[in-house]
Amino acid sequence: MSRIIKYCWFVFVMRVTGVLPDLRPIMRLRGWLARPAFRRCGRRFEIASGVTIVYSANVEIGNDVYLASGSWIQGVGGVRIDDEVMFGPYTIVASNNHTKKEGSYRFGAPRPGTVVLERGAWTGAHVCITAGVRVGTGAACAAGAVVTRDVPPHAIVGGVPARVLRENVPDDPQPGRAPAG
Repeated sequence: MSRIIKYCWFVFVMRVTGVLPDLRPIMRLRGWLARPAFRRCGRRFEIASGVTIVYSANVEIGNDVYLASGSWIQGVGGVRIDDEVMFGPYTIVASNNHTKKEGSYRFGAPRPGTVVLERGAWTGAHVCITAGVRVGTGAACAAGAVVTRDVPPHAIVGGVPARVLRENVPDDPQPGRAPAG
C-alpha cells in the first residue's frame, strides 16, 4: 500500500472513531483498524482519540503499545515503538529536523533521524522527542521534557533539554501501590 493511502486510512479511522469515548475496548478497536496504516503494527495496540501520525508508513509499533490523547508522531525519518511503550498525553515525536538555507529555515534541507523507544519506555505528558534519539528499555521521560539525546535503559530524564535524573531505576516492589515514605 502506498504511503499516501496508508496515511489517508489512518486519518479516516481516527475521524470515524474519534467521536467514540476513550474506553479500552474502543481504543483497541481503533488500534486494530489503524494497523494497515503502519510499516508494522503489533497486537493489542491502543490508541486514544486526537492522536496524529504523519508518514505513518514509516512507523513501526510493537505489542501492547498505548498512545494517549493528543500525541503527535512524525514518521518522516522513521519511528520504532517497541513492545509495552506508553505515551502520556500530548507526547511529540519528531523524526526530522530543519536546516537553514540562505538565512531561512523554511526551505532548508530536512535532516531525518530514526527515533526508537525501546521496550517498556514511558513518556509523561507534553514530552518532546527529537530526531535520532533512542529512549532505552524501561526508561521514563518526565512530563514536559525535551529529549534531544539518547536516554540510557532504566533511567529517568527530565528538563529542557532533558538530562538524567536517576539511573538504574528498579522495578516497583508492589505494582499498583505507592512506595512507603
